[in-house]
Amino acid sequence: MNFKEWTMRTLRLCTLAALVLSLATAGAANAGIENAGTTAANFLALGANARTLAMGGATLGFGSDLGASSWNAAALGWVESPALVLSHAGLANSTLQEWAGFGGRMGASDMRWAVTGLYQGDGSFEGRDATGASTGTFSASDMAIGGMLARQFGENVTVGFGAKFVDEKLATATGWGVTFDGGLMMKQGPFGLGIAAQNLGGQMHYANAVYRFPSNVGAGVSWTDPNTGLRLAVDANFPSAYYRDVRAGVEWMWHDMLALRAGYRAEMGSANDALSGPTFGVGGGRNGMWMDYGYLLSGNGEGQHRLGLRMNLGHVGDSFGQHDTPTLVDRPKNDPNMIGPPVPKPSKKH
Repeated sequence: MNFKEWTMRTLRLCTLAALVLSLATAGAANAGIENAGTTAANFLALGANARTLAMGGATLGFGSDLGASSWNAAALGWVESPALVLSHAGLANSTLQEWAGFGGRMGASDMRWAVTGLYQGDGSFEGRDATGASTGTFSASDMAIGGMLARQFGENVTVGFGAKFVDEKLATATGWGVTFDGGLMMKQGPFGLGIAAQNLGGQMHYANAVYRFPSNVGAGVSWTDPNTGLRLAVDANFPSAYYRDVRAGVEWMWHDMLALRAGYRAEMGSANDALSGPTFGVGGGRNGMWMDYGYLLSGNGEGQHRLGLRMNLGHVGDSFGQHDTPTLVDRPKNDPNMIGPPVPKPSKKH
């Protein structure tokens, strides 16, 4: 591809990105916060993955690993080797969040697969009746188990879809439901574009009630400079039952061994919202192993610590990425590509 073709493709991608963001903003301008309190399984909207959250949650047009697929299913389409990702977070009120994903490529095809699990333990609570007398303690927990498929089309486009089963428990009350994710990503030169839908469709079923999931539609753009290791990402999100938000993040990678990250999330229309605020993070790794740390400072002054572990199982312990062992082949004795002196011919015995 010559410079003129590269420039035209880049301009088309940027124009498409601007159009998508404009349409998404116009379509969701009046939706969201008026539906607050009408959805269930709201733990799905918190998000996981320390790398993404350290960049303010901006990843829809940027992510290309298994962890990013929890935000945009199309990110799975860039995964080349089997991978395992683990994420841990200590949230407010002694709440713990655990996320895990495992997946990879289907042989030599363009298809990728992944299975994921999300667990949130909200701890124990003391129940009281109308008079204030204790009725004992009870626990609350949430869980989601899902599967995803993604496909890469050519070198520049990926599409992904996912489904997940969701279960909630609050003392003796339980609820369940199934919901879906989908996404599209395009990359051209240093630019990237992503569109994603999370928790779309389906309902949470309880004994005497049915609730919608906290769905979200978003779009993002990114820019990468491989010469300096600098990456920039900006997302716009339009949830069905909360304020729309804008997220921006930056990452600087040094020799694929150390990463420094920062970002900011702004909830539009809500001053000092608990979800608004700056984020920071660092990551480091070698030979297919990578550790990530993120710190989120909320609008009310509280902070969250996020930890993540990424393992590229096709390259662990192989510093050169040669997970396929070379095999010996027979060569002609006079092959000029052979290194070393020629092997002498065996002498004939009389």
